[in-house]
Amino acid sequence: MDARPRNHPPMLEHADFIIRLADHRDCPAIVDFFRRNRDTHAPFTPKRPESFYSDPFWEMRVETNRKLFDQQQSCNLFIFTHDSSRVLGDINFSSLNSYPAHSANLGYALDHTLWGKGTMHDALKLAIQFAFQHFNLHRISANHIPDNARSERLLAKLGFVREGYAKDYLLINGLWHDHVLNSLTRSNWEARDHTRPLVVNGTGKPE
Repeated sequence: MDARPRNHPPMLEHADFIIRLADHRDCPAIVDFFRRNRDTHAPFTPKRPESFYSDPFWEMRVETNRKLFDQQQSCNLFIFTHDSSRVLGDINFSSLNSYPAHSANLGYALDHTLWGKGTMHDALKLAIQFAFQHFNLHRISANHIPDNARSERLLAKLGFVREGYAKDYLLINGLWHDHVLNSLTRSNWEARDHTRPLVVNGTGKPE
């Protein structure tokens, strides 16, 4: 687990990869990841502009992602090989909310050559643990298209619980798609105030 200060970006390590925010040096590897997975990811992701698959776009995006992380608004992580030469996937925590929701939305994508090998399960397990602790989240939501059995199994294995069904939830490839709504909650959540110590035991009230 990463024990760095709250304003320092994470470096989460696994035997097979590392997870961290990207910087400008990573732009070619990011573009390569999205280009080589463009067709396989298309059925599950909203349509992207052509500029998305270019270095200039990601030069701007990585700078924006760092600002949003510093402002505690989102956390956009990439899964890299240990030498950072190749991007294996991405994990995003968006719509970060503090009091009273303490929640975030989770999105993720993996190189299609690694599907079914447990890579995303291991990566999400690390990233979720980091997000719960670093942002003091109580709930993480993750949604998937009903026929995406792979994501359904993955989220269930991670402990996510189905909470509902949303009609026409996202516009993907010009069509509105229903989504299954899932969430993972942190049972041992405690309110946290960095200016003074609080002990809450899940009640939301100071000691």
